[in-house]
Amino acid sequence: MPMSTASRRERTGVAPGADGSPMAVTRVLRLLRILADHPAGLALTPLCLALNAPKTSVLSLLRGLTAHGYLQRSNDLYELGPEAFSLGASLVSARSLDVVALPFLREAVARSGETALIDRIDRTADRLVYNPIFESTRTIRYAVPVGTTRPLFASSAGRVLLAFQDEAWRRDYLRRADLRAMTEHSVTDPAQLARLIEAARLSGLAVTFGEVTPDVAGFSAPIFEPDGRVNAALIIAAPIERGRAVADALQHLVMELAASISRTLGYRAGSQSREVATNQARPIPQTRRSRQQAQLKKETPPREQ
Repeated sequence: MPMSTASRRERTGVAPGADGSPMAVTRVLRLLRILADHPAGLALTPLCLALNAPKTSVLSLLRGLTAHGYLQRSNDLYELGPEAFSLGASLVSARSLDVVALPFLREAVARSGETALIDRIDRTADRLVYNPIFESTRTIRYAVPVGTTRPLFASSAGRVLLAFQDEAWRRDYLRRADLRAMTEHSVTDPAQLARLIEAARLSGLAVTFGEVTPDVAGFSAPIFEPDGRVNAALIIAAPIERGRAVADALQHLVMELAASISRTLGYRAGSQSREVATNQARPIPQTRRSRQQAQLKKETPPREQ
């Protein structure tokens, strides 16, 4: 007897659910939701009952999700796996960064008189994206629209982001990237870039002078997520001569505030190899700091008319 259309759809998992989504997708989402509500885990039979689905279908979903790390099996119980938690942490961090970073961006502008930005890595496009942005109130300042993108290799922020990515991915990026000079000061030699990126990893800081835009200096430090990953960085950008004049102070400030954002997000420094050395929080000697703060305050930022 030929299989009915309804039965065929049930077996193939392409029949639409109540919300119009494919049945297989609906089941995966329901399965993840059920296990999220039962952190101690559930066995196959209660999962079948909860999903109102045959054991063969549910077992196929369980095996696929377990193989990819979204579930894990302990004895006969299935529970959420590390990839599910990683995905959830990334979503929470991505949302909360916009809120958490705002007071620190304001503080960066208030203390430096320069523009402060958050940039995020776009691994698909091999670029970084600027968002959000707090502009300096000075008449002459660094200004760029929200959503502007830049190649990773050229900017201070891009080098910080590259420094804390998976090593294999970073090497592959340097092989495939279009290392086209953006200014006469751009570094395009892969070996030299690799050294600069490694220096950024060790110090937790990257600085550029005129490498993306001829008259702009950039100072960047990584923002760590609770699990130690880095998908964003803090930047302070200034006209190049002002940046050179107070470079030490801006380096210290961007590292201090990036570390504060990381802590507020829930990151706690541990023993990870990607961890920035303790110099990220190392204070500048008082006499030197006093001189630098005096330099930062020397020029009062004029208000826009």
